[in-house]
Amino acid sequence: MMLLLRFVFFYSFTSPTKIGAKVQLKGHCGTTVSFFGTLVSQYILSLTDVLYITIDDMVKEMKMKRMDILIVTLLSVLMLTTFSSATLAQPGESNSGSKIPPDMPVDALQFNRTTITPSDDMEAIQAMETNVFFYRNFTLMMDCTRNCELTMTLDPQVRNRLLSLSVEPNQTMTLTMNVSASPPQGEAVMENNLNFYMGLETDATLQLQSQLRLHINQTELSEELGREVNVSRLIWHYWEPTQNQWAPVESYMNQNGYIVCNTTHFSTWTVAEVENPDQIPENIHIYTIVGLVAIVSVASIYLKRKKS
Repeated sequence: MMLLLRFVFFYSFTSPTKIGAKVQLKGHCGTTVSFFGTLVSQYILSLTDVLYITIDDMVKEMKMKRMDILIVTLLSVLMLTTFSSATLAQPGESNSGSKIPPDMPVDALQFNRTTITPSDDMEAIQAMETNVFFYRNFTLMMDCTRNCELTMTLDPQVRNRLLSLSVEPNQTMTLTMNVSASPPQGEAVMENNLNFYMGLETDATLQLQSQLRLHINQTELSEELGREVNVSRLIWHYWEPTQNQWAPVESYMNQNGYIVCNTTHFSTWTVAEVENPDQIPENIHIYTIVGLVAIVSVASIYLKRKKS
C-alpha cells in the first residue's frame, strides 16, 4: 500500500514530460519553468516520504496497541481462571443457609430438607452413591460401600456446618447420628471446640473404615465463636469412655478446606484447637493396638508360668 501511494504521488506530480510540456506551452522561458517543475517534483517527493514515514509509524503503533491488547487479554483470562479455581474451593450457600460441598460430584444424589431440622428422621443411604442432604443450617454428604439406614437428629443450636462422611463397613448397617452444639450428658466439654459434637452409633458390632471431614471457614467460625480460630491447631477428638476423657486423632487439612481424620470406630466426635498439634502421635490407633498386644502377651506368659 505504501509503495502504491508513493508511485501515484510521484507519477502524478513529478513526471518531467507532463510538467515540462504544460509549462512550455504557457511560457517562453522553458528552461526556467522546467527547473521550477523539477523543484516542485522534488518537494512533492519529499512530502510523499514524510507521508510514508508517518503512515509506517501509525501502522507500527497500531501493531504495538494490538500487542498490548493481546497481553492484557491473556492476563485477564489468567486472573479469571485463578479466581474461578479459588472460588470453586469454597462451598456455596443455598437460600436456607445450608452449604453446598465444594467437592460434591455432579452425579450426587441430592435431597432437599432445607425447611426442617431433623429429629429422629430416617434417611436411606444408597450403597456406592454419594448422598447429599441439605438441612436447615446443616449439610451432610455421605457415601457408604453398603446400604445404610441413617437416623438423623440435629440440634437447632448448630450453626451452618458442612460434614462429609465416608464409611466402608463389612455389612449393611443402621447408623444413628446426633449433631449438637454441646456434648452429650456425661461427657465433658472440650476446650476450644467449635460448638460441634457428633455422636455416631451403629446397631451392631461390625468392622469398618471411616473418614470424617468437617469443612472449615476460618472467618465464619471466628465471628461465630468470638475468638480467632487457628486452623493449623484444629484436631479431631473422640470421647474415650473408659478413660473418661477426649482422645486426639491425627488430622490434616485437605485441598477442599476440610479438617480430616480416619477411624475404625464410632463414638462422640468433635473438633477443637490444641496447643501443640505436632505432639499428637501420627497414628494413635496403632499405638493403642500395640499396647494391647503387649498387655495380652505379658498376661499369657504369666498364666503359662503360673500353670507350670
